[in-house]
Amino acid sequence: MDSDQIALIVAALADEAARIAEKPVTLVSATFDFMAPMLAGETATPTVEITRATRTLVFSTAQLRGADGRLLMAASAVHRI
Repeated sequence: MDSDQIALIVAALADEAARIAEKPVTLVSATFDFMAPMLAGETATPTVEITRATRTLVFSTAQLRGADGRLLMAASAVHRI
């Protein structure tokens, strides 16, 4: 997994957090669990879920899956509104 795939997940987490908050957000914390290698030339798809939102924080999780459905990476993040 290279920095482009990690950046894809970070951007997806931030975009979804900002959409839910309807305001700009700042990344406070992020955890990445690498489950499987990404194959050369493989397309990966991120999915993001907001697990909780408070007045000042948005908590989210994300997954990056390969074209065949393999879980490549799981992530969680906290954003400050």
